[in-house]
Amino acid sequence: MFLECWNVSKSYGEIKALDNVSFVLDEGLSFILGPNGSGKTTFIKIMSNIIRPDSGNIRIFGRDYLDVPASELGFAYEKIVFPPNIRVKEYLSAVGHLRGNDNSDEIITLFELDKVKNKRFKELSQGFKRRFLVASAFVGNPRAVFLDEPFSNVDIIAKRSMMRTFLELKKKLNIVIVSHVFTNIEEIDSLVVLYHGKVLANYRGKELSDLTGFRAIFEDGNVIINDVEKVNSLISQGKKLVKIEPISIEDWLMKMF
Repeated sequence: MFLECWNVSKSYGEIKALDNVSFVLDEGLSFILGPNGSGKTTFIKIMSNIIRPDSGNIRIFGRDYLDVPASELGFAYEKIVFPPNIRVKEYLSAVGHLRGNDNSDEIITLFELDKVKNKRFKELSQGFKRRFLVASAFVGNPRAVFLDEPFSNVDIIAKRSMMRTFLELKKKLNIVIVSHVFTNIEEIDSLVVLYHGKVLANYRGKELSDLTGFRAIFEDGNVIINDVEKVNSLISQGKKLVKIEPISIEDWLMKMF
């Protein structure tokens, strides 16, 4: 297990951004989902030590999160704030040297930034600004990366490319995507759903795979989910199969709110 969060709370005056939040993330690729105002950004700020929780505990790699060296954690935030004259390659290389491992060339290639690597930040399109920001979190070979709305202002082609990159990178580090929109990435390892500062659901491993599959609908009203033997049994009894529908995590999420 990669991250454990127990009874974490954080309030801003009378507003409870996180209310006794507990969940677990396995190693690999995880999503923390929730609508605006659910506490996602507050969690990211806590993880990056911008703010402290009012109560509760968080452990990463079996250690208190505040004891984890900064070089082991990477962050990319939703709001893009960079000096306009910073050049892509120079900045990423500087981050790599600062973190003690300059893998900026590899990251530039993975995130398809080669053609803009010599451009200044102000010269980038909104989509490339986002990709540059996300890429910077992976420089230095951190053990875990937290991404706040990484697909914001990114077109569908670049989004698919980033998703493939995340699946490749998750083989050697942990990635946590925090977002208000679920992006259908295969092979996610953990899922947390936040709503008004509370955890509605926390699924891992097989629990996640059980949320996807198929739904078989019969003429008599029988609905069978993910049970091939049951479907075959009903068909052998003469029941008429009307249709088979795929089930996705999005279908399940729509029923939650």
